[in-house]
Amino acid sequence: MEKRTVVFFAILMMCMFLSILSIFSVSSGARLAATANNQSSYKLVLAKTRGTIYDCHKVPFTRSGNEYVAAVSPSVEGAAALSKTLSEKEMEEIYPSLTAGKPFALKLPGNLNAPGIDVFRLNTRYHEKQTAAHIIGYLDGTGAGTTGIEKAFNEQLTKNQGEISVTYRVDALNRVLQGESKKISDTSYLENRGVVLTIDKKIQESAEQAAEKYLTKGAVVVTEVPSCKIRAMVSLPTFSPNHIADALKSEDSPLMNRCLSAYNVGSVFKIVSAASALEYGISPDTPYTCTGSIDVYGGLCHCFNGESHGAETMKKAIAQSCNTYFVNIMQQVPQAQFLLMAQNMGFGHAFEIAPGISSSEGNMPTLESLSIPRALANFSFGQGDLTATPLQITAMVNTVASGGKFTAPSLYEGFVDENLKYTSKAPEQKSTQVLSDRTVELLRDFMKESIETGTSKKGKPTTGGAGAKTATAQTGKYVNGVETVESWFAGFYPYENPKYVITVFAEGGTGGGATCGPVFRQIADELAKK
Repeated sequence: MEKRTVVFFAILMMCMFLSILSIFSVSSGARLAATANNQSSYKLVLAKTRGTIYDCHKVPFTRSGNEYVAAVSPSVEGAAALSKTLSEKEMEEIYPSLTAGKPFALKLPGNLNAPGIDVFRLNTRYHEKQTAAHIIGYLDGTGAGTTGIEKAFNEQLTKNQGEISVTYRVDALNRVLQGESKKISDTSYLENRGVVLTIDKKIQESAEQAAEKYLTKGAVVVTEVPSCKIRAMVSLPTFSPNHIADALKSEDSPLMNRCLSAYNVGSVFKIVSAASALEYGISPDTPYTCTGSIDVYGGLCHCFNGESHGAETMKKAIAQSCNTYFVNIMQQVPQAQFLLMAQNMGFGHAFEIAPGISSSEGNMPTLESLSIPRALANFSFGQGDLTATPLQITAMVNTVASGGKFTAPSLYEGFVDENLKYTSKAPEQKSTQVLSDRTVELLRDFMKESIETGTSKKGKPTTGGAGAKTATAQTGKYVNGVETVESWFAGFYPYENPKYVITVFAEGGTGGGATCGPVFRQIADELAKK
């Protein structure tokens, strides 16, 4: 109660001071003349806007909320109005500004109508739960882009943008002259200028919901067939651009974009092995009997969990994810051709999806290392020296889904002006034919079998069918005596005339089908509604 009385008394004294000052200024002819001789303008900048980041339909990712900022020209009436809106502590903080008489900017909890106070509604940059946080990135303390699109296009997002300002006529002490008009300048509409991404906000939100439901750490990539334009890119755990300090303290590295990082691959790579074998001329009906392991120059390679798959052809080997089938058959394919097929389908290459935003190139064995039988055997089912990013796995599946044409993934469409008209567009990605029609037809059929009867069953969509491949990649890392694995599920949807490729990756889990399959299914079911 005592504190409230002190504050009230301080405000009362301030108001009296301002009243006396106003009366004195008007009544004193000599002072009025001196003021007129010394008057000048004072520009108060309340906000500088930044260009907007849009999805492919020009729906904004940024500008997600509102806040209010006021230009305050100190007056008795204005001080009284503020005292009814702000807390005692907040009034104490602005007391020096009110008594100084100089115009100042002030954030308010809402709109306010009072003499000497002009309130403007501004767009906040980020939502507390920001969609596509890893793609968008965040700003540093100076307002410059630090990561993601904010950094990649920092110049375009800051150049020739608008501001909100109020210009007053003031005396030599920057006190507003009574009776003089002020000039308000609002060019904040220029924040409509910005960059358009390939991301579809609705697909991004669906992918985030599915990923967060089933995964703790991992990534999801959704691209459109055949362009390989990225429609969603999710990395978990996520973060809030409004609370970067909290993210920096986390041991789970939430600021890391796992879509761009390389991991152990495992059996999704069998798509490359099968493609290489088929292009070399090996029959898809080549028989083999899996006993759960195969001898490779005195060392044994096993199927996952030592499972024995029995008599197989290539189709069943893909569906059941048989390691030993591919260890056996890839001994018949020239190593140089095998390695070249992997390179042609995107492995060993970094993808620059936007200027300054590139994925890891991952790791590939050398041709020399593949002359070692054990290294070749491991490469045959995606283990050994091989690592790849979720983007590379996506590009591989897109090659199958798009009729054998390899296209690198891309993330941005171009730039728009304040009227949302394109001022420039990103160059179209070039495609290269790397698979024959026959190989594509067979691979799609193999992947369909995997989702109908094989390891991919848990990812089967409700309608439309799909083709997919799973992986449970060994890492060589153990926790409490149990090896940590990296799980994958990658496929295309729907089966006939594929429109999308969906790749799901999880750090850990129990396997690609069990851990990642439900994510694929939920996203595919949402895509069916488009």
